[in-house]
Amino acid sequence: MRLGTGRWVLGVVLVLGGAVPCHAAPPVLERIEVSGSPPVVRLHLSAEREVRARTLAAEGDLPSRIYLDFDGVALPPDLPRTVAGHGPLLRVRTGWFDRETVRVVLDLEQPVDFDVEPHGATVMIALTPKRRAPPVADATPPAPTAPPAPPVVQAPPPVAKAPRPARVVPEPSPPVVVLDAGHGGRDPGAAGIGGVLEKDVALAFAKQVADRLHARLPVAVFMTRTDDSFIPLERRIDVPLDATVFLSLHANACSDASVSGIEVFYGGGRLRPAGGAAHDSAAPSAALLGRRIEEALRAKLGIVRGTARPGSFRVLDRNPAPSALVEIAYLTDPADAERAQSDRYQALFADALVDGVAAFLRDSAPPL
Repeated sequence: MRLGTGRWVLGVVLVLGGAVPCHAAPPVLERIEVSGSPPVVRLHLSAEREVRARTLAAEGDLPSRIYLDFDGVALPPDLPRTVAGHGPLLRVRTGWFDRETVRVVLDLEQPVDFDVEPHGATVMIALTPKRRAPPVADATPPAPTAPPAPPVVQAPPPVAKAPRPARVVPEPSPPVVVLDAGHGGRDPGAAGIGGVLEKDVALAFAKQVADRLHARLPVAVFMTRTDDSFIPLERRIDVPLDATVFLSLHANACSDASVSGIEVFYGGGRLRPAGGAAHDSAAPSAALLGRRIEEALRAKLGIVRGTARPGSFRVLDRNPAPSALVEIAYLTDPADAERAQSDRYQALFADALVDGVAAFLRDSAPPL
């Protein structure tokens, strides 16, 4: 089955096999192979499975991409998350798009034509350079001489033409915003006045922000936790591969009970190279995210300490998505602790944070 040659494809579905019995273990993505020139990527699964192929144009620090989604497929812990490419293929990345979907992303040096073909339990993606239209000759042809008058013949009756199929213009996938409520479970975080805990404050604010993101912006929201559970750092930053924004919410504590206010840090936003190490410095997109969030919080709440600045937190500097960490309040300050537990203040804060995300998405969008 051929797909995608000469065009960007959105929403293509290949049915590679029948339904998996409910009692069976999920298929596993066992191996990723890159070979040939032009490159061919082979995704070897333990059983046939449905796959959806889509594309994304380059924007900001992100290159052109082809990505493939598999529902109900498992990732073994020893599968490399990044495989080096060659030619127009920079790399192949693998991870969880959400808790049900495995995503494989082909980062491209430039847009290419491609075919997606199933071969049993293997999905093959063949890349070829985009085809160019033949050049138009510069020479001006000589003026034609008048031909002799043609003989008069009876014109054949007109033949009805089949209607031309309507062109389907694919809609881009919505931006993905990841919300990370800090700490959780056995890790309570900071403790404040009256026994208020950072993990509880972070989760309450994250839920408010998620509700307002869904209501106000055309985005997909992914939460690293939705209850009082402990999530290790590696799973927190194992975010959807095409995440546009990562927001980590925390609360502060200080021995000086008079210290108060909101603080904003930023980082991340760099694609990891094939070797796996992230860049040391934050991407310009991360700095832009931090500034827009700080400006929005300051405009609506007015209690921001300093300006947005780079943070050395691991959840930021090891994150492939443009990321911001917001310290909501100092729980050791009486006024801050009271505000942090107020439903009304949580709603106001969430609206301000969504204002900042909206401004970032607007300012970082590629030109038409």
